[in-house]
Amino acid sequence: MNFTLSDKNILKDKTEYTGVHPQKFALWLAMASMSMFFAALTSALIVKKGDYQVWENFKLPTIFLYSTFTIVVLSACIHLSLISYRQAKFKRFRWLLFVSFLLGFLFLALQLTGWKTLNTMGLPLTGNIAGSFVYLITSMHALHIIGGLVVTLIFLIFAIRSRKDPIYELRDIINPKRQLNLEMLVSYWHFVDIVWVYLYIFLFLNYQ
Repeated sequence: MNFTLSDKNILKDKTEYTGVHPQKFALWLAMASMSMFFAALTSALIVKKGDYQVWENFKLPTIFLYSTFTIVVLSACIHLSLISYRQAKFKRFRWLLFVSFLLGFLFLALQLTGWKTLNTMGLPLTGNIAGSFVYLITSMHALHIIGGLVVTLIFLIFAIRSRKDPIYELRDIINPKRQLNLEMLVSYWHFVDIVWVYLYIFLFLNYQ
């Protein structure tokens, strides 16, 4: 189909630019979907907790508080890496990104320790509905952490390989495409951070 110049002008006038990059918008939709998923899990827990015949309450292990501190620091660290990249401070950016990656692994290790603590308390994966919900909710969140770590590792590899990029880094110029991808990565980590803080508070209030 061919458009005349006047038709193109009409389409341009009727097209509203929202100022949001399509990739960012797609990420926001995905995060909204994930939010609904975790909302459904926590809602199911509240419903099941009302059944006093099957619900056996216990205190949430303290180790999950330490993992909460870890992911908050991770979120702050990776945000600083974005700021460093925008300022063309590439060496600091790479180090902060690397530290963020390590903090992500530390978070997973603390979660694993939390699961082992639950098992030591006599709460295996199956056999106790209250314990099973903790395993389910934390493991589903851990999967999102693993996804973030995979993308962060890929980004870190490219960041290290680009140390001598003659077009951008050697001239102290930021790469717009890489900045966009980094902004999306940082947004994702902020999202999983907020989700975990919500989940921890929710679990803490329901397991005392």
